[in-house]
Amino acid sequence: MSFRPPRSLPILTLFHNAKSERSKAALSLLQNKQKNASGEEKYRIDVIDENQQAPTDTQLKQIASFLNSPTPWKEMMLNDQITNAHDAFKALEKKPDLLNCPIVVDWEKGKAVIGSPTLDEIEKMIQARNK
Repeated sequence: MSFRPPRSLPILTLFHNAKSERSKAALSLLQNKQKNASGEEKYRIDVIDENQQAPTDTQLKQIASFLNSPTPWKEMMLNDQITNAHDAFKALEKKPDLLNCPIVVDWEKGKAVIGSPTLDEIEKMIQARNK
């Protein structure tokens, strides 16, 4: 008899603003695509509400490196003056809603997308994850 340890599901983290309709729609999209036809989860969702818990300095650096962008800080932050992790972290300590939510991170695949102005990139990330 063989034993197979339980499979660990990938985690998609949503940096979320519960006051934002687009962020709520992103959460709904992630939840609606989470299970396959037989009801098994394809991934887990980790929701981090920006108003309750700001991303850490390390998380910010990783997200910036995962974005496919020459100017990740301008995309991640709602302040054009922020150009590095240190400034972003300090700004978010004072004003958490400067983070351009929703942001979805696939830590395992090393990818991050911002759901602005549409959720198309989040949809593409989910489709790629579910293949």
